[in-house]
Amino acid sequence: MMKNHFVITKNVKKFQMAVQRINHNRRGVERMALVTGEVGLGKTEAALHYGAHNGAIIIRMWEMMTGHWLLRELVREIGVEPAWRTEKLVDQLKEHLSPKPRTIILDEVDRFLKNQDSKKIAVLETLRDIHDVCHCPMVFVGEEWIDKKMKRLPRLYDRIVEIVRFEKFNISDVKFFVGELSEYRFNDDAIEEITQESGGRIRPIMNLINQAEDSARLNQLKAITARDLK
Repeated sequence: MMKNHFVITKNVKKFQMAVQRINHNRRGVERMALVTGEVGLGKTEAALHYGAHNGAIIIRMWEMMTGHWLLRELVREIGVEPAWRTEKLVDQLKEHLSPKPRTIILDEVDRFLKNQDSKKIAVLETLRDIHDVCHCPMVFVGEEWIDKKMKRLPRLYDRIVEIVRFEKFNISDVKFFVGELSEYRFNDDAIEEITQESGGRIRPIMNLINQAEDSARLNQLKAITARDLK
């Protein structure tokens, strides 16, 4: 059966190193990172894993999210009952984050950069204010084009000092991934087949590994070949 553990891939290592670099105590030095890449390359999973092991605040940016909604989510994530008035929410964040800044990871940020909606831009500017006032390291996670869109917001983009681009898995990546997750031996042709069929994306890779293992158990195989994946 496929092992149930998180695999530290090259993309994940790049993510972790970038977040570590923006976690510093130097006043006046920006603390923002941008994580970009196509859908299905494990950006959200990397963020969740980092948050679970490092006490980061992770906020999913909902399509209809307003600035007030965002502030309430942030306050709730720091373990405080959110106030109702917006200015009180800001006071709560300043009170709890300024003395002890925490990394804030914002997933699905591309939703706020599609069409330059003024209300959504205001939400992003609010995040910039929180970064500046509370000195919190901040990570924006989104699809592969968000760096180009964010350049249209120079006051925000100028604060980004780390850019991490998640890349598709190649054959060596898939071989490592399979070795970490499966107790079965996969022949080289099987690795090549998984790489091609998955398009280098994590979810299809995991599905193909799972299907191959089911076939191996059913047919009592010791090694899995490309033919067993058909």
